[in-house]
Amino acid sequence: MKKFLFAIPAVVAAAVFYGGCTASPDYTQYISETRSNVFLYEGDDVKLSIYCGEKESPFVADGIRGKLSDIVEIYVRPNGEYENVTISSSSFEGGEMSYLSARGMWYMSFSAAALSGDTVNVTLNCDGTKTDYTLLSVLSDGVMSCEKALDCVREHDGELFDSLTENGTFRGEIFIRLLYDEKCYYYVGVCDREGNIHAYLTDAQTGRIVAERTHSM
Repeated sequence: MKKFLFAIPAVVAAAVFYGGCTASPDYTQYISETRSNVFLYEGDDVKLSIYCGEKESPFVADGIRGKLSDIVEIYVRPNGEYENVTISSSSFEGGEMSYLSARGMWYMSFSAAALSGDTVNVTLNCDGTKTDYTLLSVLSDGVMSCEKALDCVREHDGELFDSLTENGTFRGEIFIRLLYDEKCYYYVGVCDREGNIHAYLTDAQTGRIVAERTHSM
């Protein structure tokens, strides 16, 4: 009977010890940016892109996740030079866009939940000339979630995550952005406290790591 009573605390102690050693954090709690949907239109020398997701504000690549906010970002490359460009839609509250001279595109962003459905209809007003466009979502059957893409990167480079994990705390932040170039990909960036970013391009359907590199902000 005494041996049995002695064995119980020994087993409990072993469980606590080994459980503490193998415990890992919930890495999704360290995601500071997600881009979960993209709507596109391209034709007649016009390109429109709408990105939906969440992002820390202000966004700083410092290895520490800040408070997240829903965000919708819109980029427009019209077929000409204009003084003023505005965009409107029944799906969101539009307005005047700002010109990004470095990229040759017009831009606006606002806080809103991700747009739903497979299409978004917009009206572009360029110096008084209005044109309607329908943007299509790039999401299709078989495209994995942002969280699943993160799992694929962790499986590919578990040593990186282990090296940044200390006492159950991840000392970094994670960026996950849906991309489209003839098919869907995910950019997954892991940023440490020194601002070094380990970046992975992941096939959004198979989870295969297509490319990877390390750079600093």
